[in-house]
Formats: sequence, C-alpha cells, structure tokens
Amino acid sequence: MVKITITHPEKPAKTSKAFSASFFAICFLLGAIVCTTGDFIHVVTKTDGYPADGPFPFLPFLPVNMPVWVPLLFGSAVVLIGTLHKICAPYFTPHLAHNKSLALASPLIFLALYAGSGLIPAQTGGFQDIWLGLAALSFWRYADGTPIGALLAVVAAICGTAFEMMLVHIHGFFYYPCHANFFGAPSWLPWLYVAASVSVSLFVRYI
Repeated sequence: MVKITITHPEKPAKTSKAFSASFFAICFLLGAIVCTTGDFIHVVTKTDGYPADGPFPFLPFLPVNMPVWVPLLFGSAVVLIGTLHKICAPYFTPHLAHNKSLALASPLIFLALYAGSGLIPAQTGGFQDIWLGLAALSFWRYADGTPIGALLAVVAAICGTAFEMMLVHIHGFFYYPCHANFFGAPSWLPWLYVAASVSVSLFVRYI
C-alpha cells in the first residue's frame, strides 16, 4: 500500500515585527538625528534657514540657528512614515527587503542625498533636480521596485512637500531665494521624500 501524505505549504515569513514602544522610539530617534543632521547641512550651506526672531529657543552648541522644535518635527515625521510602511509591509516585498545590512544602512543613503542637495552647488530647477531625481528613482528601482513602494513614495513626496510649503508660508522657516522656486520650496524637494520613503520602508522591517 502506498501511503500518501498531504503537506500544507508553509506560511510566508512575516515581513515585519509587531508594533512596540521601541519601534516608535527608534523611528523618532532616527528622524531626530538623521534628518536634523541633513537640515543642519542645509542651514550651513544656506539652502534653508530659520527666522532669528522666532518664538522658540535655538538648539544649543550649534554654530547656526535651528529651533528646538526641529528634531521633534523630524522625529514625528519619521514615526508617521514608519507607521504607514509598517502597516503596508505585509502587502509588498521590496527587492532588497531581505538584505538586513542594506536595510539598516538605508538611512545613511538617504542622509547622503539630503547632504548632497545642500553641498552640491547645482542650480535648483536645473541640474540639482535632475541628479536628485535620478538618484531617488534609482534608489527606489534597485532597493524596492514595487508599485506599492512607489505609491507610498509618492504619498510621502506630496504630503512632505506640502507640509514644508505650509511651514514656509507661516514663516516657520524659509528656503533662500535661489532654492525657493516651487511655491517657496525647492522643486527638487519631492525627490528627497521619495528617498526617505524607500529608506524607511527597508529599515522598519527590522525594528
């Protein structure tokens, strides 16, 4: 007699861990440190700046004026983006989602683009937009490459850019005139949010 054994296919491995206090804390610290560092470079290179007569005190020990709310805002932004990606994580798998080393290093890739947008002396509305666009799209194509990942990146770009425009118009901060060609913000700014979305998507799968 031939014995037939029916096996059930294994369930796919979970793409991310559950929400926890440490998840929110890590996301907040990631945004507060990485994004504030990038913005510091923007202020030093006179890409953007903050009013000297604002109602909030400035961060201590820095050679430029940056209000104390800057790391709080960036930390909260990464918590929001990270939460959205954590919720969507079971429904798509970026190309490099299983490369833990790259996933954990992805915020440094974003920081490099952030810093480059201030350090590279290219024209806003011209070459600056071109190289940042190509870099952000290449990052998405190589590291993610999924329609859902692209959609989340577009959402981050629209929401993030619109929020910065709002902050500019209520005089929370400003971009210098040579960079303020898109309703007070740089036309290359959405590409930074695309890169941020891809970076966060990879990173949150391991926290």
